[in-house]
Amino acid sequence: MSFQEEAQLWRERYRVLFGENVAGVILTTPAGRIIDCNEACARIFGFDSKETMLAHSDAWDFYFNRAEREILIDRLRTPGNSSADEVCLRARDGGPIWVIARRTVASYVDGVPELLQGTFIDITAQKKAQAQLRDIIGGQSSGATPDGESAGISGLSQRIANILRRVNKSLHPDSLARIDRAEMQECFAALEQMKMLMSELEILRLGLK
Repeated sequence: MSFQEEAQLWRERYRVLFGENVAGVILTTPAGRIIDCNEACARIFGFDSKETMLAHSDAWDFYFNRAEREILIDRLRTPGNSSADEVCLRARDGGPIWVIARRTVASYVDGVPELLQGTFIDITAQKKAQAQLRDIIGGQSSGATPDGESAGISGLSQRIANILRRVNKSLHPDSLARIDRAEMQECFAALEQMKMLMSELEILRLGLK
């Protein structure tokens, strides 16, 4: 393979990784400088564009506690090590965002991490839906009358719970390492369905008040 062909191959890999990836992808140095990110990553953290994120951000800005990132970097210092966790990070406006985060070392210099790569799946809506569902189900168990409307709530709650189980299974760190674009799109479709069901559930719940 010629140098030009190899360069073109790497450009294509870069485009797929950053331009077409439905997940947020970011490259940073251990010191916190953001080298690059894709548009999906910028949206997750509340920026209008990747250029805005690159111009005004530092990787430390996305952590409520600086020690959390320091612990992460220590874990990644061992060659071949990686991290996959469900974590709460800080958005541009200071609010919390929940993500499935997979972090790894993109490159080393003399055995020391030079670039860190993070891949994020935003599950903030899912987390909020879970909290709402717990509140609603808790309210039912504390004294709702088993009439037609409350039965409808039970049915919707079960449907939402089934979707959550399916999404949680797909976004588990072990599964996330193997997930492809089609499966990710299915997850997003399931989350959209869940949001519609949550709206129906809220309407029924308000009707019981």
